[in-house]
Amino acid sequence: MARTAWERGHRVLYHWQRFDIAPDLKHAERLATFLRTRQLYCSSPGAFNDPWDCRPWFNTAVLQDAGERQRHANWALEVCNRQKPMPPEANERMRTTLLDDPKKAKELLNQIAQSLAPVIDARYRIYCLGPDPTNVLMWSHYAGDHQGICLEYSLRNEVMCCALECEYVSEFPLLLPYDSADSAEFRTLLAKSKIWHYENEFRLVAQERSQAVEHTDTLMTDDGFLQLPDGALTAVIVGCQGAYDVVKRIVEQNAPAVQVKHAMRVPDRYQIFIEG
Repeated sequence: MARTAWERGHRVLYHWQRFDIAPDLKHAERLATFLRTRQLYCSSPGAFNDPWDCRPWFNTAVLQDAGERQRHANWALEVCNRQKPMPPEANERMRTTLLDDPKKAKELLNQIAQSLAPVIDARYRIYCLGPDPTNVLMWSHYAGDHQGICLEYSLRNEVMCCALECEYVSEFPLLLPYDSADSAEFRTLLAKSKIWHYENEFRLVAQERSQAVEHTDTLMTDDGFLQLPDGALTAVIVGCQGAYDVVKRIVEQNAPAVQVKHAMRVPDRYQIFIEG
């Protein structure tokens, strides 16, 4: 099981996002609403910028072994019937294919992997966080070229302390799904290519309540929104090229207990520092 940010020794995490004041005020309105309601929007994995992110794939090389084919057959039948119960003759056809024809078994398992992607997109919601507010690349990539904002969260509450560490790997994680279909899906949500290691990412992983698996202890969202406890958001940091005065006014009007800080460019080094 992945370690939480709290277990890794972090007590604060950060989330970068755009904040444009033109051509409309949608980002300002979004921030003001969030500050008032403390309802955090968590994205579907299908909206991510990495097309491999949260996409399961299975290790079909092991299908040359008869015992592995038996375990995969049992798993595939369970998953397919859980999504939509099949008649007995269809179950028997699938079982025979998986047991007797490794090539067709591979094709069938790949089809199942592809079919799981929209299930994952419908069920799970994710909020991405990082530990370093001075990470220049995070400001560039996710906060509109340093014109956006970075939200600072305390982990000293029952929601943010659940943020899980991402795993950065050289090879795409090929899963053995029969151990537990749900845990295989969950590992998929936290695995990323090593090219993303600079993010040092942690993720809040929630399930959309209407799509959630029963008997689960994960966080729950409703229409993508996760309710934060009071005090979870501790500061809003404005990018070094951002509209500091505008953001400060929005925060003071809607959540005066939240600090407003400013990311400042160091003029003679490739660095920023946080003031406030």
